[in-house]
Amino acid sequence: MTQRLRLGVLVEQRYLTQAQPLGMCEVLQGRGHRVTLIDPQSASFEMEDHSWLDGFDLIVSRGRSWALLGLLAWAESRGKPAINSRAAIAAVHNKAEMAAILAINKVRMPHTFLGPVAWLASQVPSAHYPLILKPILGDNCRGLRLVNTPKELRKVKWPEPVALAQCFLPSDGYDLKLYGIGDEIWVVRKPSPLRQHKGRAARHHQTPAELLPLTPELRDLGRRCGNLFGLEFYGVDCIQTANGPSVIEVNEFPNYTSVPEAGEKLAEYLIWRAQQGREQR
Repeated sequence: MTQRLRLGVLVEQRYLTQAQPLGMCEVLQGRGHRVTLIDPQSASFEMEDHSWLDGFDLIVSRGRSWALLGLLAWAESRGKPAINSRAAIAAVHNKAEMAAILAINKVRMPHTFLGPVAWLASQVPSAHYPLILKPILGDNCRGLRLVNTPKELRKVKWPEPVALAQCFLPSDGYDLKLYGIGDEIWVVRKPSPLRQHKGRAARHHQTPAELLPLTPELRDLGRRCGNLFGLEFYGVDCIQTANGPSVIEVNEFPNYTSVPEAGEKLAEYLIWRAQQGREQR
């Protein structure tokens, strides 16, 4: 018989209107487990008082704010198992770090450059345009800028000292999203969040997301990306090319759009991980 567990869920307010993590929390509560939601950006704590962590078997988080990462580091320093770990979230939050890890491990991805915008305009070959400019700590497509020529790039007023510039790969308007929970992978075809429109990255609205059959190549790619960053709940954004899938980026704890019974699968994995932690104590 499964013991009753207590789980702390660090979740930013913006995610409380989405399917996850609320779907997961409802399943956990329906199975008799105790779930405590904590909004890191509205809660306050005395740093010498660790009592807020008392009794939690596991901490799960959705978000990447400095407040959330701080509380997650606090929980881990007190020996609480966490999904995802602070280090894993931070690695994919920092797009330069993420791109470096993918490149070092020879994961297929678009040509990617890092540097001040003026340097990029003078050094990136014209053959690599159009480019998508990304903030180093970007989030949910915010701050992206599409540029078509070096001349256009030289005119960009970029708010940060450096940018990540990535070749904009042509597609049919759809991306592949590889959703991972541990080693289990699902493939979803989704309308691309970006399209070329008047020189900027814009929202793209098409038909709904569609679950696709899982191929060995996509299963292995999803697992590999999750393992590279130490992620347990994750998504991998891909573009299908003539040479195979190309990874655009990796994210922690996505919304699992179109994944069947996602709330149940997330809850089952959490229960398994929390029980593992109890047995090791």
